Amino acid sequence: MLMACGGGPTAPAPTPAAPSPSPLPAPPADVRALPFVHPAPGAEWPTVSAGALGWDTTALRAALDWAGTQRSTAVVITWRGRLVAERYWRGWTGETDSIIASAGKSVLATLIGQLQAEGRLSLEAPASQYLGAGWSRSPGTEGRITVRHLLQMSSGLDDSLRTVVAPGTRFYYNNPAYYQLFAVVTRAAGQDITTASRTRLFDRIGMSCTWRFNVDTGEPGFVLSCSARDMARFGLLTLSRGAWGTTRVVTDTSWVTQMWRPAPHDNPAYGMLWWLNGSDRHRLPGPSVLPTLSGPLVPAAPRDLVAALGKGDKKIYVVPSLDLVVVRHGDEAAVGGGNPLASSTFDEQFWQRLRQAIRY
Repeated sequence: MLMACGGGPTAPAPTPAAPSPSPLPAPPADVRALPFVHPAPGAEWPTVSAGALGWDTTALRAALDWAGTQRSTAVVITWRGRLVAERYWRGWTGETDSIIASAGKSVLATLIGQLQAEGRLSLEAPASQYLGAGWSRSPGTEGRITVRHLLQMSSGLDDSLRTVVAPGTRFYYNNPAYYQLFAVVTRAAGQDITTASRTRLFDRIGMSCTWRFNVDTGEPGFVLSCSARDMARFGLLTLSRGAWGTTRVVTDTSWVTQMWRPAPHDNPAYGMLWWLNGSDRHRLPGPSVLPTLSGPLVPAAPRDLVAALGKGDKKIYVVPSLDLVVVRHGDEAAVGGGNPLASSTFDEQFWQRLRQAIRY
C-alpha cells in the first residue's frame, strides 16, 4: 500500500547486526518484470504496493511508525522509481523543503562529474588551477592538492586549511576544504552554482532544490534545501547511473560507479562525497583522533548500500541490489545521540526494522 500521511560529533558505539529474518515469498513474475520509471517534472509518481513486492506490510508500517517517533518529518521509499511508501509528520507535505546539510555533498559530486564529462574541469588538476594561488594556508602542499582530493576528503589539511599530512593519505571530514569545491564549480562552469545545478541536474529530473549561501565553516559555500521527493529523485538518478528515462543526465556512464568506489585512503567507507556500506571498517566525521571502527557503516543494511548523509539525520539511502531508494528528512533522531554529522544510531535501528519488512 502507499502509506498515507501520519502524525559536537562523537563516534557512536558499533551496533551488532540484527539476525537475518526468514525470507518472504518472491513477488509475482509480472511485478519483478516491471521496468524502472523516472517521473517527469510535475507528473504523478507511479506507485506499487508493498504487498505486491512481497514485503511484510505490517513490519513496514511499524518501521514507518517508529521513524515518526524519531523527529522525522518525511520518509519516502521507492522501488524502481515507484512510490512504495510515503509518510509525513509535523505539518510537512510532499512540497515542504528544508536544509539537507551534508547530504548535499553527494549532489555536488554528481554535478562535478558532469562538468568533467563536458571537459570543463579535471579531477586530477590542482585545485589551485581553478581557485588561484593562496586559497589554502599551506603553501608547501597547496599545489599538490587536486580536485579529487577535495572530493575524497583527503586534502591533508585541517579546518584552518593548514597542512597536517600529505595530500591523499588520510581521511578527514573537512568542511572548510570541501567548501572550496563551490568556487571550483562556478569557475569551471562560468556560471553561479544555482544556474550550473539547474541546467545540468535539477530541471532535467524535476528537482526544486535551492542552494543557500552559508559561511558557518569560516569559508564561503552553500547548503542545499530540498523536499523529501527531491531527495528521492536524486537517489533515483544515481541508482539509474545518471540516466533519467532515455536521457543521459550525467553523460559519463561510469561516473556514479567512480563516486561509489572507496577512496585510496584510510577510510574504505567513503568514496567521493558518498558514504559506502560495503567495507569491514569505517571512520566517521570528527577529530582526527577518532578511532577506526570495525564492521560496515550500517550492519543491518545491505552491503551495497551507499548513502548521502547530512547533519541531523538527513538520509538518502540507495541500494542497487534491491532497486531501492529510501529517504529520511527531519531533525536529529531521538536515538541519534549527540549531534551526528553523518551516520548515527538511527541508521542501524531503522534498517533493522526495514529488514524485517523487505526480508533481504
